[in-house]
Amino acid sequence: MLRKPSHPGALIRNVILPETGLTISELARRCGLARNTMSKVVNERGDVTEDIAIRLSRVLGSSPRFWIGMQTNLNLWQLEQQNKRVYKKIQRVN
Repeated sequence: MLRKPSHPGALIRNVILPETGLTISELARRCGLARNTMSKVVNERGDVTEDIAIRLSRVLGSSPRFWIGMQTNLNLWQLEQQNKRVYKKIQRVN
């Protein structure tokens, strides 16, 4: 992956909140989460966990796999960047 994948919070902040008119507080309330938990996700300081993915999918009519997929893509990209040297040394079985 060349480009850094988007954090799920960026999608919520830049697309979902403006389109729905929801605030972070209202989205958190509808998801049954603390406002600070949702704020961390929306502001890219926290990850979308499996629990949060299910809650978001129920509120927004999406799939939990969509949210987990976004988070996983970002996590994998970050690990690959952090451990480039180590991963380059690993040889494939022939």
